[in-house]
Amino acid sequence: MESLKIQETKLALVNLDEIASYYEQHQPELGYRFATYYYKQIEILKSMPNIGRSGKVMGTRELILHEFPYLVVYRVRKDFVQILRIFHQHRKFL
Repeated sequence: MESLKIQETKLALVNLDEIASYYEQHQPELGYRFATYYYKQIEILKSMPNIGRSGKVMGTRELILHEFPYLVVYRVRKDFVQILRIFHQHRKFL
């Protein structure tokens, strides 16, 4: 499969910033580690967009971030992967 582009919604970027800031406040460098890990996982989606499980919302998929208790909610489109949100795994989002 050809590598797809990544498109992050404004809400996903806000989620990323809030999570990284939270971690950084509690432990120096942890916010940076989270963001770095997130972007490494997103890179995988470019070539393997169906790696995540089927999402709770129809038409979405969920990528579990195993090193942190978060999941990335996304949609696969024809030419890109759209990152919708980043949620704590224990948070209800419906």
